[in-house]
Amino acid sequence: MVAALLVLIVVVPPLRRAAAVVTGKVILVVLSPVAPDISNFDDLATGTRVLAADGTVLAELDGARRAEPVRLEGLPDHVPKAVLAAEDANFYEHEGVDPAAVLRAMVRTAQGSLQGGSTITQQLAKLNYTKSEKTVLRKVRELQYAVRLEDRYSKDELLERYLNQVYFGEGAYGISAAAQSFFGVAPEALSPPQAAVLAGKIKSPEILDPRKRPDRVKARRDQVLRNMAKQGWLKADELAGALAAPIELTPATAATAARAPHFVEYVKREAAGIDELGGSPESRGKQLFTGGYTVRTTLDPKAFDAAAKAAQTILGRDEDPEVAVATVEPGDGAIRVLYGGRDFANRNFDLASQGRRQPGSSFKPLVELAALRDGIDPRSTFDASSPKQLEYKGERYTVNNYEGKGGGRSSIHDAMTDSINTVFAQLILRVGPPDVMKVAENLGIADVEKNVGTRPAIALGGLRKGVTPLEQAAAFATFAARGTYAEPYAIESITDRSGRKIYSHRRQSSRRYEAGDVGVVNAAMVSVVTKGTGKAAAIGRPMAGKTGTTQNYGDAWFVGFVPQRSTAVWVGHPDKIVPMTDVRGRPVTGGSLPARIWAAAMKPAVAGLPAEPVYTASPDSLGLERIDGRRSGPTGSSPPSSATSSTLPPSSTSSSSVPQTESTEPSPLPTLTPSSTTTRAPARPASSTTSSSTSTTTPPSSSTTTATPTSSTTRAP
Repeated sequence: MVAALLVLIVVVPPLRRAAAVVTGKVILVVLSPVAPDISNFDDLATGTRVLAADGTVLAELDGARRAEPVRLEGLPDHVPKAVLAAEDANFYEHEGVDPAAVLRAMVRTAQGSLQGGSTITQQLAKLNYTKSEKTVLRKVRELQYAVRLEDRYSKDELLERYLNQVYFGEGAYGISAAAQSFFGVAPEALSPPQAAVLAGKIKSPEILDPRKRPDRVKARRDQVLRNMAKQGWLKADELAGALAAPIELTPATAATAARAPHFVEYVKREAAGIDELGGSPESRGKQLFTGGYTVRTTLDPKAFDAAAKAAQTILGRDEDPEVAVATVEPGDGAIRVLYGGRDFANRNFDLASQGRRQPGSSFKPLVELAALRDGIDPRSTFDASSPKQLEYKGERYTVNNYEGKGGGRSSIHDAMTDSINTVFAQLILRVGPPDVMKVAENLGIADVEKNVGTRPAIALGGLRKGVTPLEQAAAFATFAARGTYAEPYAIESITDRSGRKIYSHRRQSSRRYEAGDVGVVNAAMVSVVTKGTGKAAAIGRPMAGKTGTTQNYGDAWFVGFVPQRSTAVWVGHPDKIVPMTDVRGRPVTGGSLPARIWAAAMKPAVAGLPAEPVYTASPDSLGLERIDGRRSGPTGSSPPSSATSSTLPPSSTSSSSVPQTESTEPSPLPTLTPSSTTTRAPARPASSTTSSSTSTTTPPSSSTTTATPTSSTTRAP
């Protein structure tokens, strides 16, 4: 019977309306026995609470833009009619399902034009029960809920609920909030063209933004107005006047600032990728705002407050550079701090997770790790003089140390401690940029091929696109976790308004490097803080880190960690590179203000955590080859050190003649072929690096001794 009625709808135009009504009634009868419970529909969908890790409220996602519900009888007739013209002109005639609209949608979709076929009742079912997932099962369940809603509520009640719940963009849910947000009036004062603008936005509230795409919004508004006239809801003269009316908007108002607003925005972006909230990023965003969820996050309020206070106390003046801070829990990936700058109200952009800048010398630990993987002992020495001329394919390049100083010979380890550019420029010419690219990829640096590239300048942080503080924190967390990389995340769990947990985060982590490898690099980074360029970051407990300063003082970093937390601090100007040669009377290097901010932020943040030693290891256990030809190991000239030591293994070949100052970014350098007199151990075999969403890998205990790989051990490159 249903098939016959559908044929009438398609091939007999005069009978389409009647056949559609009858078909809707048949569907109503068929689905009624299996229609689900809708007892909670009377509760208007509420906003979602975002909680910190300790349960304190960070934000009510829609609290600023949800106005008092309106009554249908209090609205001028053209307001609901505009919504009907835009979404469901036959609303008062069908039984919750409009077969004609469904068929039109199927035909137009087959022709390549996406066309919705849902009635307002089905949309209510989708908003309140099926979470907008794009599956056949969802469509069936949507019909079931629509049948029950039509059976229990009147058309006016359903339309009123829709007007109070539907999303209009800019965080405005319901016609009352939308009228105020876009036109600065109560919904009762909306004119026909204003009502048509809002009704037209329902189809795609973010894309049809009158502030960004006025031409598209006007075209959609005019389409809605013509539909109203076609239905007899606007007279000819009213239509002409409405079509000629300009779209005049009230100034946009900033959303109410939440605690940790940049982190809350990150939570929204992460939620857009969670399938449990719906079938598309747009539908997930709507569901997040209207579903009445409780979202428990990873933010540590005490640590966040400490970071914000440190940034604002040390660099809080309007003329000061901006500060971004990100903290990640090693081995787990939980984002404990995300401070994206002090100017959230005027710059809705998170410098901590979205701002990409050159890392400078803070990239050197990745280069040393690549050298270890290539069999090079970090006690190998290089000429540390400055300036140094390097040649590649017939072209000569000049590299300088800090303010042109330098001299003597320096080991790789000491060059890390004192951030000597000329040593690392020579080192990458021997290691090769591709090996450093692989390390960057394994440590979570995004889009490595396009970002890092194959230029030797990456030894000193010369990337194409730069890195974010969050990427830096996660990369260094891998050193803290003895080679285990964990994908950063912000959402721990989501609970619906009935108290049912619909989502729990599954840690995504995997071992990328052996503990012995990262332990050797950690030893060098411990020295950065105890006697090198990062002494200002010391917090009275074992820690490690690296400073970074780019050319002309454009960006400054300190990235460091204790075993339980990894934190990156960036200082600079967000809109363009401005030389920070005179900030509070001195130039800004990574070892100055960023290191001070790091210490001020981290000391209170870790006060309640046990002071554990940073895991370090000696090169003696790794079977490396010194570039100067002397074999390292138990019989070499350098004695082994404890694996839990917080000092660098002594080196008999290092030079103290190089000043312990922060270095700056050189000009881009190409690859140089190693000298024929150099001897080195062959690169160790690599193992494939994989990530599992169910991995339970955790950092080894701090009391673990120096890792000594067996002959069968393989490592990631």
